[in-house]
Amino acid sequence: MLLCALALSIALVGVKIVSNQSNIYQTNKDIQQVEASITEQVKVNNDLKVQVGELSTYERIWKKAAELGLMLNENNVKVVQE
Repeated sequence: MLLCALALSIALVGVKIVSNQSNIYQTNKDIQQVEASITEQVKVNNDLKVQVGELSTYERIWKKAAELGLMLNENNVKVVQE
C-alpha cells in the first residue's frame, strides 16, 4: 500500500513538472511574440519620424504656402525670443 502511494505521488509530481514546463514554454513564446511586435513598432515609429522631418522642412512649408496662395506679411511677423 505504501509503495502504491509513493508511486502515485511520484507520478503526480512528474505530471506537475511537465505541466509547469509547458506553461513556461507558452509564456516564453508569448514574450518572443511581444518582443517581435515591439521591434516592428519601433521600426515604424522611426520611419514616421524621418517622414515628419522631411515634411516639416522650411522649404517644403514655404512652397506649400505659396501653392495655397499664402503670402508673407512683413507687418504681421512677430519675433519670439527664448
